[in-house]
Amino acid sequence: MATFKDGILGGFFGKVGPVVGLQLGDKLVMRALPRRTKPFTSKELENQRKFRLVQNYLSPFLDLLKIGFNNYYTKTGGFRAALSYTRKEALKHDDGGIYIDQHLIKISGGTLTPAINPIVEISDDSGITIQWDTNEVNYLNESDQLLLLVYNPTNRIANTRIFNGAYRKDGQIIVAPNPRLLNLEVDIYRGFVAADRSLQSDSQYLGRFML
Repeated sequence: MATFKDGILGGFFGKVGPVVGLQLGDKLVMRALPRRTKPFTSKELENQRKFRLVQNYLSPFLDLLKIGFNNYYTKTGGFRAALSYTRKEALKHDDGGIYIDQHLIKISGGTLTPAINPIVEISDDSGITIQWDTNEVNYLNESDQLLLLVYNPTNRIANTRIFNGAYRKDGQIIVAPNPRLLNLEVDIYRGFVAADRSLQSDSQYLGRFML
């Protein structure tokens, strides 16, 4: 952040974009920010690779994560919280290198009750049907709304439901998948968001399916 001397038409101190203002003697000068000349360390390069991997993986359903991670995992919540969670909890390493474990991905987090006994059925006629028990549904949670992700991480194609999903009391949702996902494997996740958007449930990974 920069501060101005003698009003907006005067000189400034601090950083503005790619330049920095400072005072040398009785003169106010402006300089370009210094460029790094020291090579990145192997650890810094590894951290950059991890960040790019996580960001590329999550970006296709960014809007869903902004809602699913609202006030969750970090103070700010939202997409940055989803990035942080995925990097810390779902990023793994083996002999083949770093990778994201799809079983550990979350699309939402919070204190709402998750779906009870969710079941997935794939049909050529109706598409994707997801059902859950409604035995425990009451007036306090009947209007919780479904959050849904159908995702092929290889091609980064995502089907989402955010504020247009079924309600908890409905007990099921039928989704026609994106045509680009046909004949591909997809990971399916679901969660709930409260009617007033104040709370979410922990999401559930429902498995990998061929469409």
